[in-house]
Amino acid sequence: MIAHLCRLVWNRRRTNLLLVGELILSFLVLTPLVAGWILFAAEQLQPLGFEHEGVWSAMVMDRDFEERDLRPLIEPVWRELRALDEVQAVALLSEAPLRYIDTWEGIAAVFSSDEGLDALGLRLLSGRWFEPADEALDWTPAVIDATLSRALFGDEDPLGKVVEEYLPKDDDRKRGSRPVAFSYKQVRVVGVVEDCFFYGTYGDQYVKFPGFIFLRYSNERLANSTGNTNYFLVKAHPSAGPAFGEKLRSLIQAVVPASVSIKLNVESLAEVWASSQQQRFYRLGFIAAISGLMMLMVALGLVGMMWQNVRRRTREIGIRRATGAPGGRIYGQFLGELAVLVTVAVALGCVPIVQFGLLDLVLWSQVPAYVVASSLGATALVLYLLVLLCGLYPSWLAAKVRPVEALHHD
Repeated sequence: MIAHLCRLVWNRRRTNLLLVGELILSFLVLTPLVAGWILFAAEQLQPLGFEHEGVWSAMVMDRDFEERDLRPLIEPVWRELRALDEVQAVALLSEAPLRYIDTWEGIAAVFSSDEGLDALGLRLLSGRWFEPADEALDWTPAVIDATLSRALFGDEDPLGKVVEEYLPKDDDRKRGSRPVAFSYKQVRVVGVVEDCFFYGTYGDQYVKFPGFIFLRYSNERLANSTGNTNYFLVKAHPSAGPAFGEKLRSLIQAVVPASVSIKLNVESLAEVWASSQQQRFYRLGFIAAISGLMMLMVALGLVGMMWQNVRRRTREIGIRRATGAPGGRIYGQFLGELAVLVTVAVALGCVPIVQFGLLDLVLWSQVPAYVVASSLGATALVLYLLVLLCGLYPSWLAAKVRPVEALHHD
């Protein structure tokens, strides 16, 4: 039966060519949209791996962009923040959570001070976090999450291993759109934490490795900064409330010397997370609305093409009915031909997506294999349902053709 349907489709290949092209285009448009929704849903179900409720980010940037030792600016602010009754922990980071992605050798990365473990609420699985004694080391200590540990070292114990020795020895590693700019020594793993989605979903094509790496924020980096941007991560007591952000702003502005021009931005990580998710939801909803209109046009065109197909094949249908073919068989034949066309379109549409990484280019990120497979399957199912739904009425008309109509057609 399947071979017979394929032969019928092939015999009418010129007529079906336009329909297959339309279905391929629809498949290529729908798949990135479905992948985007799958990534969005996965992010909702996946814990971030760090605390964001009750945590505040305070950006302090030197507007003068002069080469200076930032420790006289950073340390007084740090000291005053620690003295606040509402503050549980304070850490210094090179980038705020849930913001732009920095990378080191294709790995999502951030500098963190020795207090980062408490401020972020990370859970240490093995090894240790950074400590003041690390300042005297002639190599750079790093803490990685479990995903990066598996990606680089497999089942081996990562503690004490030099990260550079396990990276690919090619030139394909690119730095991110906002690269980590620093002079580093040999990077060696000292600890492993639970999976940490510091930047949320890694929506950046320059992140080449799954997982995350924390690098120690050394005094050397602070002492040799030019126009550097630093982030204070402040973990507040639950009773602090929304007004705590304005208190942070006032305190920092009061501590910074008047001779230093800074840019200051204070925000709640909980609000940043909610805002980013809302923006993604609205963006995906807008794209879904546009795609829905396109699919409606495809559906209307498909119904019209099928209806004309039935009219042109009246003689063929009438002869089959005259030779004893029941209406149900005619009905199944037309739906079967549509199923074959959709299968051909899906197979051809999968080629550029799988072979050329089309989802990575469109979504501007490294899309996991399970998302690619899920989006291809879900899009194929949607396309099958749409095409078969559009073919129900024309196929019903074909099943109602009487043998005498074939004679009238001649």
